[in-house]
Amino acid sequence: MPLGLALVALLVTGCPHNEYMVELKPQGNLIERTLTFYREDGVNTNTGAPNYQTFDADELAAIAALYPAQGLTSDGERHVARGEFNGALPPDVGGAGTYANLTTSLGEAGLYTERFRGDDDLAGMSERRCQAADRLVDLLLGWSRMELGQEPGYERLSQFLDQDFRRDLKNLGMYWCEGQLAGNYNTNASEEFAVRFGQYLVERGYYQVGESPYLFRAMYADDPHALLSRIQRLVATKMGVSETEPVPASLGFLAEETTMKASFDKYLTGTDAYQARLKHWEEDRKLKPDAKPPEPSEVVDDAVAILIGFDMFGHTDHLAVRLSLPAAPVHSNGRWEETLKQVVWDTDIEDRTEAAHFPFFCYASWAQPDETFQRAHFGRVILTGDELTKYCLWRCSLNAQEGGQWDTLLASLLPGSGLAETVDAFRFQGETESTESDGGQEVPSPSAYPRGLLKAALR
Repeated sequence: MPLGLALVALLVTGCPHNEYMVELKPQGNLIERTLTFYREDGVNTNTGAPNYQTFDADELAAIAALYPAQGLTSDGERHVARGEFNGALPPDVGGAGTYANLTTSLGEAGLYTERFRGDDDLAGMSERRCQAADRLVDLLLGWSRMELGQEPGYERLSQFLDQDFRRDLKNLGMYWCEGQLAGNYNTNASEEFAVRFGQYLVERGYYQVGESPYLFRAMYADDPHALLSRIQRLVATKMGVSETEPVPASLGFLAEETTMKASFDKYLTGTDAYQARLKHWEEDRKLKPDAKPPEPSEVVDDAVAILIGFDMFGHTDHLAVRLSLPAAPVHSNGRWEETLKQVVWDTDIEDRTEAAHFPFFCYASWAQPDETFQRAHFGRVILTGDELTKYCLWRCSLNAQEGGQWDTLLASLLPGSGLAETVDAFRFQGETESTESDGGQEVPSPSAYPRGLLKAALR
């Protein structure tokens, strides 16, 4: 909840970020791409226009290099890049994309896919989160040993931290990651995963459902003392102290924020990780005398940021993608706007320098029949949607000789009885009814698929 309130505050006050708007218009084998981009810090309340800031010069130059000469224009701090591309799309926003167009006499099919920023190495992200959880637990073990190592029941606490808490912290990272990923596709998913993990904590004894009102009140009222009292009791329980016994005096360092922070900082300053940061700062200070020494908490902050893939003070950019099509796509994860004849995607994306989240991904496939040709040769439009896409994929797989033979057949067809029979009688030159694979099994002849597709459509 405190994290959520902080995010709301950031949204209200605004923060500098980049805006990217990608407009795509397929034109046969080429796709026209227009990227409008700028940096803003909120909106002018009087005019409603963005409060423009200077866009990073290196990124501006990198984007310009991806487009044709004279393809980049600027109006003050608002920049527009235009170009036509075939196959690979420019990684202007950051990522990778492709465009494919398959044109045949019966119509054409198109496919657009693009990944924007992020990290799609799920195995690597999982490993890094687990390693971050291990570092955090190791720090907590060292801190607890410094404060409580001589206390009765410490071995029980140490075992809990090293085994159960280590596993639970890793599961927190996994839940957080899964919630972020699912949240890209379902607006309620992040909330559901948070509630799921709350249930996970209840089942493992971190708190009871009956305590929810008190925890809520403590967080809502920003009462750290109440929260720390709950942590004290949890630690005491893990040391074998029953709920009816008073909390041991040795846990007094957890009673107040200041004493807890002082204790933790004292431990952190003696760690190898902090000493390495301190040494690096001392080297930097030779060139930057005003450089501030590292805070002990930075040792923990880095691991927390990796564990949950989130930097509270990081930058979040915004992306909108619009793909213009003559009709709704056959398949897409975007939103179709009938009035504009566009597939639309809209999302926040992490800063170009970050790669802690699953990438944002756009895809759309479409098929546009050549109605004039199909009506002239079949009497009506028989192939649309998925069936037309499959046909285009098959037709574009033929070599020049095979393609010529098939197109000659189509050009000779006329509406009327016997059309399906004429199609079914077609064979490529030298084609047999079936062939044997290496395994001795029969496989269909090369013309079997399109003949079956057209015969089914002609019924």
